[in-house]
Amino acid sequence: MMLISAGATNLSSLHLQAEEKTAELWLGGDVNLGDGGRGQLDSISGIVQGAAGIVNLEGPVAGHRQLKAHGLRLWNAPSALKEISALNVKVAGIANNHSADAGPLGAQRTAQQLLAHGIFPAGKPGGAVIEQVNGLVIAVAAYDLTHGVPVNLAQELATAKRLAIVAGLVRPVNVLIVTFHVTGPPSYLPRPELKRAVEIAYQAGAQIIVAHGTHALGPVERREHAVIAWGLGNVAFACDCTKEQDALLLRVRVTGDKVVSAEVVPIQAGLNLQPARPSQDADGIFDLLEAIGSSKLHRKGSVAKF
Repeated sequence: MMLISAGATNLSSLHLQAEEKTAELWLGGDVNLGDGGRGQLDSISGIVQGAAGIVNLEGPVAGHRQLKAHGLRLWNAPSALKEISALNVKVAGIANNHSADAGPLGAQRTAQQLLAHGIFPAGKPGGAVIEQVNGLVIAVAAYDLTHGVPVNLAQELATAKRLAIVAGLVRPVNVLIVTFHVTGPPSYLPRPELKRAVEIAYQAGAQIIVAHGTHALGPVERREHAVIAWGLGNVAFACDCTKEQDALLLRVRVTGDKVVSAEVVPIQAGLNLQPARPSQDADGIFDLLEAIGSSKLHRKGSVAKF
């Protein structure tokens, strides 16, 4: 009993210390850079400067041998990951409908290449990945909903929310972030499987929940302890695979285990090798977001808080 009590006291003390810490985060949707090296992401670097990033990496990381063997349409050259790393991306989701395009070992190679560039891969077997940002312990879990809501989703998220091992020490998780990849035609309205998955994540205590995959925007919502982005759209696509240019970057400030600020910044996705840029019609995007059921937006130029 004394050992358990002492452990609980230590965890409580760590939690109180972490509550004084603040972390700046940004989240984007689908990223595919092909051969890379074209600076597709350079023009949005000012939007995310200083914040730790989380995106979905669409398509496996593959070299020329894998390209020839699998005839890939979507891929990311290992060298292209430098462009993502330059935006301070700390976590990249690899749970999506293209994760197995390079064969059964493709996801493993992708994870290895991401780690080599200092980026944690989320969505591989083994549960959530843990990242420390300014002293806060942040767990990121990524799921592909192509075949429906995972049977063990609630249990896995409950586990991810509790404790993490950081540098050999057991630490409380301050922030749980859950991302969902959805396969389907572009739509401003969330699909049924996404609604079910988001509700499970919310009930599990996730503070930040985002969706991507249909390439379209969705509403943004502030609901008690959580911020929900129902569709972030694309960040960049090297191939002519989608025509959805309107997209969002979500910026969040977290203090302790509370989301103290959330805002969206509209961008024009970089499609077919074109650079991603700040949107030229931010007010039009904000009008759209409110029309499709977003929480009230408080606009200031090209940024809107909610």
